[in-house]
Amino acid sequence: MKQLIYLSSFLFLLAACMTNTAATHDAQKNSGIRTAQMFKSIINGVWYQASYIDSIQETKSPFRSQNSLAEYVELSINTNEACGDSLEVGAPGIHEGTSFIIYLKPGLTSTSFPTNIVDEEVASNFYELSYDISQNDTSILILHYNKEKKLIGQTKYLRAPNGTEGALQFMVNKTLFAGNYQAEDSSGNISILKFTNDGLVTGLPVFQKYYVLTDFVAGPENNVDEICFDIQTNQQQCYAFEIKGDTIKLYDVKESADQDTLQRGQLKYKLIKQ
Repeated sequence: MKQLIYLSSFLFLLAACMTNTAATHDAQKNSGIRTAQMFKSIINGVWYQASYIDSIQETKSPFRSQNSLAEYVELSINTNEACGDSLEVGAPGIHEGTSFIIYLKPGLTSTSFPTNIVDEEVASNFYELSYDISQNDTSILILHYNKEKKLIGQTKYLRAPNGTEGALQFMVNKTLFAGNYQAEDSSGNISILKFTNDGLVTGLPVFQKYYVLTDFVAGPENNVDEICFDIQTNQQQCYAFEIKGDTIKLYDVKESADQDTLQRGQLKYKLIKQ
């Protein structure tokens, strides 16, 4: 009889243990699902490299700020395109497009997730994508770790509004050119120009769009800050620019004698921000 009681008690405890284990497993699974869903809602959107925009805000010159560019200058994340626990992130550099994968499973921190980004110099290093929420904004961080799981670097990205331009170009436009200007051309004619964040320009008789060059990888003749109007059309016109305070000067550009570099030519427009 005692043996029967002991056996019944053992079976009851075993069943309870299995039930608790299953419940714990389900709770962990549901918690992971909730965490992944929250993560997806936070990171959805387009993002730009914050430190680069900070740099050109200071220098007023993409050419002088080019060394601050990271490998990925913007991130494009559409969480509706997740496939299982994988999500592809558009991550162009300044010169060409690329992408990487986020895995929606726990990383080293409570707010980070593993990626398939490869460190080309040290194979044992790895990267995770994380987020940070403060009072003022939400940021995404690409975290760089060594094999001892020690953080050795990070790149911060801030959300940009959706627009016709890419996230980085939108912020370059906003930082350097967007606004209303009184313009005086080389003949002394006065007009009012408007530059938008999305790369539109009004007030010029011919041009409708503008594009600030940020890619100085290819050469030669890629050594001055330039703004191009109606780029990649038959009426494309590029000018070298210089920004000081509220004044932007646009110059003709000409080749050097050896055709290796560009030089400023005649002053074509003087723009004073209103």
